[in-house]
Amino acid sequence: MKDKVFAKSTQFLPELIAEERQGRPAATRLLLISLYINPLALLALIWLLSRTPLITVNTQGLLILSLATFLGVGALAYYLNKQVVAYVRHGRQLHYLERLAQAILHEPSDNTDLSPLLVSFLPQLYPDAWLEIRLLPEQILYFQGEGWVATENKLWQQMVGSEQLYWQEPALPEAVANGYGPVALLVPIRSLSNQEAIGGIYLLPRTAAEERTYLDLTQTVAGYIAAHMNRVESYYKALNTQAEAYKKEIYAQVYQSEVVVQTLAYERMEKELLVAGKIQATMLPQHIPELPGWQLSVALEPARETSGDFYDFIPLPNGRIGLVVADVADKGVGAALYMALSRTLIRVFAYDHCDDPAQALTAANQRILSDTNSDLFVTVLYIVLDPENGQLTYCNAGHPPPYILSTNAVSPQALTLTGLPLGIFDDVSWERGSARMQHGDVLVLYTDGVTEAEDEMANFFGERRLQTIARKFIKRSAAIIESKILTTIYDFMGEAPQHDDITLMIVAREPMPK
Repeated sequence: MKDKVFAKSTQFLPELIAEERQGRPAATRLLLISLYINPLALLALIWLLSRTPLITVNTQGLLILSLATFLGVGALAYYLNKQVVAYVRHGRQLHYLERLAQAILHEPSDNTDLSPLLVSFLPQLYPDAWLEIRLLPEQILYFQGEGWVATENKLWQQMVGSEQLYWQEPALPEAVANGYGPVALLVPIRSLSNQEAIGGIYLLPRTAAEERTYLDLTQTVAGYIAAHMNRVESYYKALNTQAEAYKKEIYAQVYQSEVVVQTLAYERMEKELLVAGKIQATMLPQHIPELPGWQLSVALEPARETSGDFYDFIPLPNGRIGLVVADVADKGVGAALYMALSRTLIRVFAYDHCDDPAQALTAANQRILSDTNSDLFVTVLYIVLDPENGQLTYCNAGHPPPYILSTNAVSPQALTLTGLPLGIFDDVSWERGSARMQHGDVLVLYTDGVTEAEDEMANFFGERRLQTIARKFIKRSAAIIESKILTTIYDFMGEAPQHDDITLMIVAREPMPK
């Protein structure tokens, strides 16, 4: 009977999704669906409103049961509709965000006006929001919103000289009068060369519930605009540099001119790598989350200007948090781009499969293979941590196994492999493992740049040294444990060069309060 009711209710979902896309409310339609499934509920409603005595007690019970079924099926249909609509909206947002990134990358380096491009994509990313994008001091790149008026200049000036990630400001009265929420977000657009604010995005959603979703999206859009403006700045600087070079060398020998050109090309390449490294750094978490009863610390030391390693902290429902440490099997700009794609996809599918790390990595792997055509792959360790009980649910995709060190056990517990790296085969699946951290335990996550660090005699640092130094300071804070391990690694390397990126994350559960 339950299967028939569920099938009967879900046959309307495609139509409800279409209604949502067209902006039509679905609440009334959901009630009609429930009445369609259970016609007796209509009779029950009539009985309740009219208060007419029933013929028998059995008839009364039947109508009450029908009414309860009507309410239950309506609630179920509303929940399913809400989830499906949210999934469709999220996918559509991700699609247009990817198209915006590609469009900005293809913009000419001398184009200082992104307004036409923003007009093409931002209405799809912010379908029902009040929006203003401005380059300081007064150049408005884009605006939208019912009854829109420009914000005052003093609102934007507060970003100058501040390192704050975003501001929450009272909404404009004109916006509130048109049905927008009472609190606006102000996200800075920062120069990649000195991190100074060069502009900002003023966003006002309809409801407060949309703020968190729009914040992540808006920070990403701000990063795209900043990257393009940096490219424009570099382009005009290069033109000026070339003009000066030609002016100085106009009477010089041909050989000297070629030397100058080669030098400029090398410097430009070096600057572009530095810019790429700065852009990549903005994709990593800007702060470490605070968990009561826990300590977290992380460090990433790239071997070159750009890195193939990355880490992430992903907030999940019910107070849980996703921990990610990963390593792309290559170096340079190609690995950095692959890293950016992998990090974005893992984060997206971690939200979609918040209870199953294996399903999240399976979905990310399929998307990586469909979106790329390269020989690269990435090893990933993804752990879902429940801070309340110390439960770890993890998936290890070809990554060096982390260790849980305990004051009550001599041997560490390794979180071993549960599958292959991502980006190799599309018809594989991953298993998930589980473990539990007790009070006083320490979890050490790392990339192979830690254990494969070499000294001047080409000896590896190795897992034994890593475990020894971590156990020696197990009763200290997570930050001290991380610092001691990194210091020991660099002392071990001596004058030898760093061949690989080094990423180290320490997760410590505080001892039980006495």
